[in-house]
Order: sequence, then C-alpha cells, then structure tokens
Amino acid sequence: MSAGYNDQITEQESHLDQELPTISTNLDAQEIKGRLLKMSKRGKLPGYEGDCASGLLSVAAHGAPFDSKLIANHQDSQISFRLEMIPMMPRLFALLIIITIWPGLPLTEGFLDSFTWYSDFVAKTGIKTMYWYLPMTILPAPFMWKSSLQKSEASAHESAIETIEKIGKALNSIKSV
Repeated sequence: MSAGYNDQITEQESHLDQELPTISTNLDAQEIKGRLLKMSKRGKLPGYEGDCASGLLSVAAHGAPFDSKLIANHQDSQISFRLEMIPMMPRLFALLIIITIWPGLPLTEGFLDSFTWYSDFVAKTGIKTMYWYLPMTILPAPFMWKSSLQKSEASAHESAIETIEKIGKALNSIKSV
C-alpha cells in the first residue's frame, strides 16, 4: 500500500526537524581538509571547497530542484555541519515564474480565439480570457514556490546525511547526534 500525500509531507517535515549529526575526530583541520581533498579528487565528494568563508570547508548537498552547500565547522575535536541553500537557482525560478505569466495570456487568448465556439462564448458572456487566466496562473505560484523550497530542503538534508556518513568513514570517526 502506498503512502498518502499527508504521509509524504509528514515524512519530509520530520527530516527537516532533525539536526545534522556531528563527527568526533582527533584530526586537526589541515588533516581533515587533506583527507577530504583526496576523496574529492577521486570523485567521491562532489562540490568540495577547501576555502570556505563561513566554515572549515563545504561540499555539495544535492537537492531537487535546488541544491545546497553542506558546510563543515571544526571545533574541540567535533565536526559540525549545517546546510545553506545556494540562492541563485531559487531566484531564477521565481523570476521565471513571474515573467512567464503575462506572455502566456496573449498566447492562450490567441489560441482560443481561433475556435469559433470560444469567440461565441466570449461574445455572449463577456468573460474575457484574462478574467480566468490570471487567477489560474497567479494564485498557485506562491504554493508552487513554497513546495519547491520544502522539497529542496528535504532532499538536500537526505543528501547531507549520506555525505556526512562518507566523511565519517574517510576520517575513521564515530558519528554522534
């Protein structure tokens, strides 16, 4: 039996409520960077950046549709992690949603006007295309935006968990909560 829509949302939200695990290690920051750089060069740690302004290093955390960065910080023999969504794609997505709504109106209207039944309907009722087209395209936009962000955060969190496990194995460390 498949999970229902509400079960899927609850499952996604439960991932977001959990914090990312930390890793205990006796290695210093340079040794950690060195081991993870080797791992990255073998193609096992995508998006590795050893010089990260907001932490020790960062790696890719793949989300759908928007990716994030998994940022690692090293302090007191603990490596902690946090996720930051890369802002460029969500901004482009929002811009694309906004700029495609208006050009769709004349295209839809031109297509529907080619049918005599639609032209007769508009002439008889006075309901123009814009009266139904704009609400139908604008009202769902914020919900689509929010849903995309939630899905991206949930999938990036799952990717981060997998990456943290790989990092823990590479550092011969014990994962803690």
